[in-house]
Amino acid sequence: MNAHNIKIREVIVGNKNNAVVVVGNVYERLWKLYIMVGKMIMDGVRDPEKVAGILQDIVNQVAEKVYLRRLFETEVIIVGATDGKKTLEESGVFPGGVFGESLLGKCKPAPAIKVVVDELVENGKFPDFLGNTALQLEQRRLHRGHLANLSNTHSKKLCKDRYSVFAVVTKDDEPVKDDLSNVFVALVSFGDFGQLWVYVDEFSDDFVWRAQYQPRVVTPQQ
Repeated sequence: MNAHNIKIREVIVGNKNNAVVVVGNVYERLWKLYIMVGKMIMDGVRDPEKVAGILQDIVNQVAEKVYLRRLFETEVIIVGATDGKKTLEESGVFPGGVFGESLLGKCKPAPAIKVVVDELVENGKFPDFLGNTALQLEQRRLHRGHLANLSNTHSKKLCKDRYSVFAVVTKDDEPVKDDLSNVFVALVSFGDFGQLWVYVDEFSDDFVWRAQYQPRVVTPQQ
């Protein structure tokens, strides 16, 4: 047995159900597997076309893009209960103006919740970084009263400089519909004179939001 074969045998620690088991950390394993596959091809026990096809599939895989980065990880951000009696405009929290709230209908009461804040790190549209299914958007949904309370007590965490924070809201504070027809996005920001304002946008808006401006997303803690 030559030294090369001895080296190959050293990386094999067992054979379970005819499967070769290779040990070591991930980089060691990659190197060992590279050596083993090359030898198997040379020995004629692996089809080089099949090996090439598998490797090509791996190369062609697109890694899932990560759009958000968590902020304030060590902090607990609590948002007080809302009685559902005041709209965003009636709350008095947004002296810079409230725009588009007529799309949202009525408010509903809700108990106190904890929320988390993320920052956009990749350019994207709303469905890219907020989600594109009813389940994903329901997990992000805030009652309007929560958004008003949060903006009143934690505005500095929500908005960096004059840039926006996004919150998923729905018509009449109802759960997200399967067809997403009742989903909107509230954008909270500081105006020219440091006054908070809020704009309600269509979830279907295809504007690409730029990560360089570091907008944030507020979501109920799951």
